[in-house]
Amino acid sequence: MRNKSAPFFRLASTVSLITLILLVFSTTVFAKTEVLRISIAKDIENLEPVNTGKTFDNNVGKLYCFTEIKTDEYPTKVVHVWLYNENIIAEVPLEVNSTTWRTYSSKKILPKWAGNWKVEVYSNDGELIDSVEFNIK
Repeated sequence: MRNKSAPFFRLASTVSLITLILLVFSTTVFAKTEVLRISIAKDIENLEPVNTGKTFDNNVGKLYCFTEIKTDEYPTKVVHVWLYNENIIAEVPLEVNSTTWRTYSSKKILPKWAGNWKVEVYSNDGELIDSVEFNIK
């Protein structure tokens, strides 16, 4: 006597195997890194931004770009690219060593650098994942 349910079980196990392969493939090939929070601050205390804003006086001296990163794979890196009037002033690679990671970079701001600023955040694979604009007056 032949088992009539055998083709169904073969199909179900094949579908399960394909689903498992796609799941593994998608998490390794399509790992995602994103920014949960981003801000410009006058200081960082206990890995948190302090005195955040979008406009700062030209005598501020130094500013920080704080980012909280979420990633599917670690360790990895992100890069903060500081731009002044659309010109790259600094590129700062930063380590990400957990699925959720707080990090920051800083830039000395000279009084003569009044104008429009932006920090772009790039994932390890070069994808722009967020940015923040601010102004020095």
